[in-house]
Amino acid sequence: VLLFSSIKLIIQSKGDRCPQFKMTRFLSLILLISISICSYGQNEAQLSDYLKMTETDSLYLIAIQKYTVELETFFQTNPERKKPKIIYIQHEDYLRLIPNQINGFEIQKIGLANRKKIFRANKNKLELVEISPLAIENGRFKIGLIPYFAELKSSKRINLSLSIWTNVYFDYVDGKLIYAETKNGGI
Repeated sequence: VLLFSSIKLIIQSKGDRCPQFKMTRFLSLILLISISICSYGQNEAQLSDYLKMTETDSLYLIAIQKYTVELETFFQTNPERKKPKIIYIQHEDYLRLIPNQINGFEIQKIGLANRKKIFRANKNKLELVEISPLAIENGRFKIGLIPYFAELKSSKRINLSLSIWTNVYFDYVDGKLIYAETKNGGI
């Protein structure tokens, strides 16, 4: 409210040439700049806290790291298959702090905004990994990573084929979730 009244005062006093209005205009401008600087500082601190990885975020990072180890093992035992350099991940809000590179693999998140562009760059076919939210299964915490063979058919339709999956399990020990094991499965 103070900001808008200051701007209104500046606009109204533009036509006035008396020294009192010039001083008011000058003080209003100083006040406006001060408020802007203080607000910027607060937003910077809030943004910094927002970008810090939490324990849950680190669990997703560990799960993707374990998935990349499984990928490495698969491509070492199947040298006829071409090892990908990029892992395409379905964008989810809980994955927002995942880095763009993990264990030598580039990580690209695919959402509605960039889906068409990324699929076109890959001839409308790629392997899309869906990462499930942290869940509890038989008293253990689990994150599932499911790679789908995805084919973009139209702007609103993607065909997905499932073949294998990786589950990363965590145990609750001394108030923290600790990596326990990785299990793979398939059809």
